[in-house]
Amino acid sequence: MPKIYIYPKKGDVYHFLLPDKIASLGRSADNDIPLDDQFCSKKHALILPEGNDFLIQDNNSKNGVFLNGKRISKKSILKKGDEILLGSTRIVFGLKIDSNVEVTDSPSSSANINTILNLKDILKKPSMSTTIQADGKSIDLEMLKAQHQDFSVINEVSKALILHKPLDELLEYIMDIIGENLKMDRGILLRHEGHPPQLIAKVVRINSKELINKKIQVSQSIVNTAIEKNSAILISDTQNDTRFKSQQSILNLNIHSAMCVPLWNNKKIMGIIYCDRISLRSPFSQSDLRLLTLLSNLAAVKIENAELYEKDLEREKMEKELQLAAQIQKDLLPQKPPKINNFDIAGTNVPCSQVGGDYYDFTPINPSHMGIAIADVSGKGVSSSLLMASLRASLHSEIHNEHLLNEMAAKLNNFVHKSSAINSFITFCFCDLNHKTGEINYINAGHNPPIILDSRGTVHRLEISGLCLGMFPDLSYSLKKTKLDPGDILLMYTDGFTESRNNKNQEFQESGLSTALKKHSNLPAQKLISAIFDELESFAQEEPPFDDRTIVIIKRTT
Repeated sequence: MPKIYIYPKKGDVYHFLLPDKIASLGRSADNDIPLDDQFCSKKHALILPEGNDFLIQDNNSKNGVFLNGKRISKKSILKKGDEILLGSTRIVFGLKIDSNVEVTDSPSSSANINTILNLKDILKKPSMSTTIQADGKSIDLEMLKAQHQDFSVINEVSKALILHKPLDELLEYIMDIIGENLKMDRGILLRHEGHPPQLIAKVVRINSKELINKKIQVSQSIVNTAIEKNSAILISDTQNDTRFKSQQSILNLNIHSAMCVPLWNNKKIMGIIYCDRISLRSPFSQSDLRLLTLLSNLAAVKIENAELYEKDLEREKMEKELQLAAQIQKDLLPQKPPKINNFDIAGTNVPCSQVGGDYYDFTPINPSHMGIAIADVSGKGVSSSLLMASLRASLHSEIHNEHLLNEMAAKLNNFVHKSSAINSFITFCFCDLNHKTGEINYINAGHNPPIILDSRGTVHRLEISGLCLGMFPDLSYSLKKTKLDPGDILLMYTDGFTESRNNKNQEFQESGLSTALKKHSNLPAQKLISAIFDELESFAQEEPPFDDRTIVIIKRTT
């Protein structure tokens, strides 16, 4: 069984051997893995075994579960080295980090800091007045030389960062570049992650063998000063400066010099970079601080670009997946209407997004009977379309020559209740049409009552025979009957029609649908559907639809 390594915000790291069963994590003591963390929910997350894998799942926590810096909304497979953030507790799956970082609340103040330089002052374009003294005095050669060296480094780093790298690789590469240009014992890149946001160490560089496996403590007040004042911080000569006697996190580790610089992309602070010297006797200089600031700013801009690039890739991938899902869903709907003597039948589905939760179908039962279904899954998007596909499969498995509609509806209800979320349900209407006699047996599970327009122009409604599928288990449904005579029209629809609104916030309603049906009742079924859509579009006055629209027309011709 794999281990997870738990790095609390305060205290020592410890590990937990995952059992071959669901393990709960959270603030409550009765969890399999209790976490002493005020930002965790009582039952925050679950780790579940599945085959040879382990998955992490948010357990409806308040602050969410973050996997590798991104909040998850569904079960996610864990891979070795994956980082999980629950509240302020960091967890690494299957891998122990050699050095861990703690942002400590040890006593300190801004008085302990040697130098504070505002980032805007460092990053603004230097003028000649900074390097040439007034009244014809001599040029400040040392400053000019330092600036030239800094900009030479920045130029080389800019070239090195031109090519795109995945974000994790980029962060590692950034710290490699900083290490090549600034001598240090340790360097850390921390980024804001989680909810509430906190600094999480993403890359740690240890150049001294004596410091490996030791906890790195970074003063919270120094970090706060850097972030709140948007400034680069320099600390030096701590061992000889009486001002640092209260800062035990620095003195205990014999830190001689340290720098803390925000990762600022000219718009927001994305994290910080911290460097220190312990075995290296000479302290960091203001020139080192300026160079680190320039490199951090360049890195922050590159990180932002990498994030935008990865978001574009995710959007492109999702777009392709949605296109595929839309095509699959389209293929599940009837490709053409059935041809039946004495009847003219047609149906159309128009989703309001790429995939939807509406469904209709024509299913032959025997030579004289045709099954006609229409349904509307609660919600929108991919989850609704998947539930619709499951309903279709279950419906097809239940339809046979000896089926009883009320029993079939009860089975479908239990299937939907068992296999969907607690807030998911399906409105569903199924008609068993005897196309030799025009008789219809039907069940209506909470769906919009279909409309019958008879040959005399009178409108009738097919009443509801039970609750929506999936609302409660073990429901019963009553079988209803009606009949289509020559000249009668049966219209089945979803509420995307009746609830469509115009720019005056008025609904089309069932009355608008009935009026359109009467107005164009002489048209063939497919053209009648097109005419009803035209009436709806005229009413909506270019207001975009907010729900899927599905309609089925059954006309008895003779």
